[in-house]
Amino acid sequence: MRPKTQCVRGDARPDKIGTPIAPVIVPGVTFEFEDHASIDRFFEEGSGYLYSRYDNPTVAQAAREIAALEGAGSAALFASGMAAMSTAVLTLAAPGKRVVTQDDVYGGTTELMARVLPEWGFEVETVRRDELATLDPARLAGAGVLVLETPTNPGLRLIDLEAVAGVARAAGVVTIVDSTFASPLVQRPVERGIDLAMHSTTKYLGGHSDLTGGVIAGSAELVSRIAARRRILGGVMDPFGAFLLMRGLRTLAVRIEAQQSSAMAVAEFLAAQPSVESVAYPGLPSHPDHTLAKAQMDGFGGMVSFCVRGGSTAARAVHDRLRVFHRAGSLGSVESLVSIPALMSHRHVPREKLDAAGVSEGLLRLSIGLEDAGDLIADLDRALAG
Repeated sequence: MRPKTQCVRGDARPDKIGTPIAPVIVPGVTFEFEDHASIDRFFEEGSGYLYSRYDNPTVAQAAREIAALEGAGSAALFASGMAAMSTAVLTLAAPGKRVVTQDDVYGGTTELMARVLPEWGFEVETVRRDELATLDPARLAGAGVLVLETPTNPGLRLIDLEAVAGVARAAGVVTIVDSTFASPLVQRPVERGIDLAMHSTTKYLGGHSDLTGGVIAGSAELVSRIAARRRILGGVMDPFGAFLLMRGLRTLAVRIEAQQSSAMAVAEFLAAQPSVESVAYPGLPSHPDHTLAKAQMDGFGGMVSFCVRGGSTAARAVHDRLRVFHRAGSLGSVESLVSIPALMSHRHVPREKLDAAGVSEGLLRLSIGLEDAGDLIADLDRALAG
């Protein structure tokens, strides 16, 4: 009898096929097993694929590439940077094990620490950034995880990774560093003793403003624990997002080189303007963490922040007059972006916390893209002139 349904099985292949240069997208949600014994082997040995919420070949390939860039044993990909951070924290923290964080982390992380975790019964302690490197390990006694960020968003301040890693190690506390502003080509926290590096892959790693994702990289033991929790919480990256991420990784080095070069030129220009009150860029000798940046970073990144004289009113006027810079959130992409953090990324952070972190309402954050540096400077010059 002729079957009414034509079913092409998953192992069907053309007679002849070359090896594709671009990564292969495997959109399949579920994967077929040969027999019941192969199912047992999957659960006992952990090799192969069962269901794309657990893992997926395209997603796994992208994770391996990032682990290699970070100098880490393993990596796990997530649907967003905050999915990566929150899943990692919920894996490492537990009732009776408080979460410790620095006082000037990204706005989304601040909301997680200040609002969400306390509502779930977690104790959260905030430590000033400038205290971290010399902190008495006893201060961390009973903590489950120490959440850090360097360079900070948007103040571009640094922490001494090796010093803080030593303090945490002495206390037996796992460290996570949000290294999004740097990218693995500029900074590799794991190589300096930090347990886990986190990135919003939406930013430099993707680099084209067309994917949302996050990653945690570190030892295979820690990452496997976090990936197991990811299966339950469900914040896994999709295969097409992983494909776009790998496409972005292939141009990361040339993008970072160009963005850093232009960022230095923009920072030097801004520092010479009488209408600019201050400039934050680790590459400037005037930056308070310039010496540390030279020691622990391979370059200074593509982010520049500056404060305009005249406060919020002046900053908003400059923001609105820019024409080459796109007025948008996010960062690390091929196009240059400008934002006022107090209105966007840190809008829901209490004013007193922003003041303590040096994030004034007159601060503008620039993400330098691939446009000509001269065009960017001319745009800033016109905007500052009024």
